[in-house]
Amino acid sequence: MSTTFGVKTSTGKIIEVAFRASGMRWKSPLAELLPNDTPVIPLDNSAQGIHTIGDIKQDIAEQQEYTL
Repeated sequence: MSTTFGVKTSTGKIIEVAFRASGMRWKSPLAELLPNDTPVIPLDNSAQGIHTIGDIKQDIAEQQEYTL
């Protein structure tokens, strides 16, 4: 099940930061620079354990471990 994740800016705009389908990937090159505790919002499906930027970073790191 695919999900797009976003973060809400101070003006209330939601910026897409990551996408999960068969694996997680960044949609914005600056998103990985955000603090780990930054909340993310699932935009088109359920969160399935992803609630912060830190969760996305961890998911991507685990993917990279399996591909080495």
